Parts: sequence; structure tokens; C-alpha cells
Amino acid sequence: MRTPENLEEPSATPNPSRTPKERYVYLEALLEGGAPWGFTLKGGLEHGEPLIISKIEEGGKADSVSSGLQTGDEVIHINEVVLSSSRREAVSLVKGSYKTLRLVVRRSLRRRERRRLNPLELRQAVSCHVITGN
Repeated sequence: MRTPENLEEPSATPNPSRTPKERYVYLEALLEGGAPWGFTLKGGLEHGEPLIISKIEEGGKADSVSSGLQTGDEVIHINEVVLSSSRREAVSLVKGSYKTLRLVVRRSLRRRERRRLNPLELRQAVSCHVITGN
């Protein structure tokens, strides 16, 4: 799982010409052992919405501490394939994953309900990228 390592520090002198932007972190989760993977997707290009993890099954592979996945995460890549945001494409890629499933998700840093990463998750961190923008 990729998690925070080098977060941007807020500037000491705010720039009035800059408008506040959303901040995101991109996380990579590797699920192993085959289906069922233990999560549900909603939205997608067909519905005019981002492709979001809407549910994580308690005790499922996506619920493991090492996955770090959370409801509300936006799915960006599945098995190193950049998604077009189509739910149909995402479901096809997930179903085609037999032993391992690699997800890259985008998470907003502004969401209040976000939990903090625990020490085990931080030890398993590989890298992190915090970006601003849409």
C-alpha cells in the first residue's frame, strides 16, 4: 500500500491570487488470494459520476489493514490499467483478476470522516504523492 511520506507543507505566507484547491493522496492496494475481493463499486462514466468504492465487506480482503481501502475512495487504476471511469470496464478488470488485484485509488484529504493511518499501515508504506487540483 502506498501511503503518506512527504506531505506538502502549507505555505507560511498565503498567496491571495491562488484559490483553495482540493488535496488528494493516491494509494496503491494489493489484494491477494482471489475473489471475492470484498468491495462494491458505484458510479462510473455511465452515471456521470466518479467510480467510487461504496462498500467494503467486513472481514473481506479489501477490509484488511494492509489494503488501506476505504469507502469513498475513487478507483483510478485496476491492475495497472488507467480507467476511463466506466463501471463496466472496471467490473470486467476486477472479474478478470484471479490471484491478485492491484488498485490505485484517489482519496480526498479534506474529508472529515477519514481515519488516520495506524502504525502498521505506515510501516507498510511504499510511497506517497499529495497533489492539489481536480
